[in-house]
Amino acid sequence: MRFCIVGHPVSHSLSPRIYTRFFEMKGIDATYEALDIQTGEFSSVIDVLLKEYDGLNVTIPFKEAVVAHVDCMVERSLRAVNCIFKGVGYNTDWIGFSNSLRDIKIEEPITILGAGGASRAVIYALKEFGVNRINVINRSTFRAERVAEDFNNRNFEVKIFSFDSLPSIVKKSKSIINATSIGMKGEYLSLGREEFQGISLVYDLIYSETPLQKVARECGVEKVIDGKAMLFFQACENLKIWGLFDKKTFERAFEEVVR
Repeated sequence: MRFCIVGHPVSHSLSPRIYTRFFEMKGIDATYEALDIQTGEFSSVIDVLLKEYDGLNVTIPFKEAVVAHVDCMVERSLRAVNCIFKGVGYNTDWIGFSNSLRDIKIEEPITILGAGGASRAVIYALKEFGVNRINVINRSTFRAERVAEDFNNRNFEVKIFSFDSLPSIVKKSKSIINATSIGMKGEYLSLGREEFQGISLVYDLIYSETPLQKVARECGVEKVIDGKAMLFFQACENLKIWGLFDKKTFERAFEEVVR
């Protein structure tokens, strides 16, 4: 069996090492590759990959674009796909995020940074949790407005703000969730002790240490979380979809690679 993750960039991804180790432990004859696809090449390449590989994971920045290339979607309202099997598009990000919150108190107001596929998964999960209002900050207000249009209803509101509003909106928030790639290469958002003063949770979906996580800890934020738990639970769902899941073996493989 052949599996891959498609994105740009993908060199940071732990998925190839995690799944490869799992396959080795289980004695499964399978491979898992990382394919870095340039944005302009995605539409011409993805249909070929869907035929060549048994299963795919999709990451930044293609989770929304790939929707047009699957035969059907399970979580259609998300309009974002990160797992594909037999032509069916799934979103396991929202389940991964949701499961990672089992023992975590997330207080409102909640502000999410980003309006891409990961942000959609987070919003969907929080909506399922019973949250009724979320702030979304994004560089492109057009993209953020599309998210608001897809999720807003009588009982749920997504409020959109520009990146210029970041410090003032963070000051009014209790929980901050970074659903962008900012920090992956060491970039930092201009936030300091004043902005973090009332924050009880910073959840950064990036699973390596970032400046946001470091500064939040230094500023005394009670709970600072990276994306490793979300990655674990999301990967469990992928393996279930592919019919290969074994909890104990996967826990050992994940721990060995990620520790």
